[in-house]
Amino acid sequence: MPLSESIAATDMADLDRQVGFMLRQAQLAVFADFIAKQRGAALRPGQFSILAIIGRNPGLSQTKVCSALGIKRANLVAAIDALESLGLVRRDVSVTDRRSNRLHLTPAGPRALQAALDIQAEHEARITRLLGTAGKRALLKQLAKLCELRKTRSSE
Repeated sequence: MPLSESIAATDMADLDRQVGFMLRQAQLAVFADFIAKQRGAALRPGQFSILAIIGRNPGLSQTKVCSALGIKRANLVAAIDALESLGLVRRDVSVTDRRSNRLHLTPAGPRALQAALDIQAEHEARITRLLGTAGKRALLKQLAKLCELRKTRSSE
């Protein structure tokens, strides 16, 4: 049921006026659209992000991927396990720190990443049509400001 129908049928206790609630509802809608359009390996948004980061940064450590994406190590390990089982990513033990894994795409990884990037481009085009170019640019600018909360929290 669309959020507007849910709101009309239910007293939302002003949740629909709270940034966090509406961000989550928007995230659910955007992720559902992304997932619905995936083909092939059917990457989930988190897996897509990890694959994209590894594709642009071959040999990046798992710790740096966690930091770049703001995810917990346990969640990354599970995602890397899934990407490994799909034959898209491999872990290499670092020669300088045997406790650290360096992440690389397998030979199948770049093809899967390119397919996912093509789908992502279509997905972003749908969002741009919905918001307009200026609206999307303004939204991204505002979201970047909200991301400052993460930096503020980590420095406290």
